[in-house]
Amino acid sequence: MNLPPETLVAVPMAAAIFVFFWALDKVRKERVSAPTEAMPPRATPRELVDRLLKPAAENLSQRRRVQGKPTLSEDLARAGLNITPPEYLLIRIGAVGLGALIGLFRFGFTLGPVILGVIGFVLPPLVIAYLQRRRQQQFNEQLASMLQLLSNSLKTGYAIDRALETVAAKSQPPVSTEFERVTTEITLGTSVEDALSALLLRINSPDLEFIVTAILLHVRVGGNLAEVLDNISDTLRDRLQTKRDMSVLTAQSRASASIITGLPILLALGLYVFVPGYYAPMTSTWVGYAMLGFAGFMILIGNLLIQRMTALEA
Repeated sequence: MNLPPETLVAVPMAAAIFVFFWALDKVRKERVSAPTEAMPPRATPRELVDRLLKPAAENLSQRRRVQGKPTLSEDLARAGLNITPPEYLLIRIGAVGLGALIGLFRFGFTLGPVILGVIGFVLPPLVIAYLQRRRQQQFNEQLASMLQLLSNSLKTGYAIDRALETVAAKSQPPVSTEFERVTTEITLGTSVEDALSALLLRINSPDLEFIVTAILLHVRVGGNLAEVLDNISDTLRDRLQTKRDMSVLTAQSRASASIITGLPILLALGLYVFVPGYYAPMTSTWVGYAMLGFAGFMILIGNLLIQRMTALEA
């Protein structure tokens, strides 16, 4: 019996489709019946960054520790940033790459990408230093009220750990944040001495170091800590008021420093944007780059001199 060609083709195709779905159903049933094995969880982006850059971060921290400088973790903690050292290194590498990329698109294969890459390399540490100074200033301004609260808690009969909990609960950030961490460490079994020593690593403040020394002496040998803290609080209030008075007296000089720094930069940017032909030699010749570099250096020196003359020493 002769079958048409369509039948000869359709039958093997139907058989193949049937076998395919039968095998697929069998595999599905085997997977359902087989014991499920715990699959390793996928690594998050944060874990990948940690794996790639953690050795470099540890090496850099070790070198800084040998040189007597704070480690990367301590620097980030003093700035109040909730990022790890590998993430900080990634940000710094990204800043260098972004600066070089912008310079490449804007200036081509010239010195521009190198300069912008260097700026991207230097900018993150400057931001960290600024955040550290601002946080330390906020912390120092709250020290007097924190001492008064701690002293009152001790006068009511609280132990030192309970008094620190009161400070953490009723103070404002960053004091509340740091002392909450101290009380958490004490609750988890860390001694008061170790918890306060760790606080000194996160807050680089001579005033705080003086206060912690007084508390640790009280823990070891006893004494009237509340009276000592009252005396320290009065001293800190007087110093803070003196610094505020000096800040008012030097406000004009500090404003002059800001104007001297900002005016040439704004003027150069204005010429570059609105009169590009007039400003072109400064960004297309080696002489122009040298003059811009010298101008930036002189602006930096002038700014540093004025800041040094108007600095308020603690």
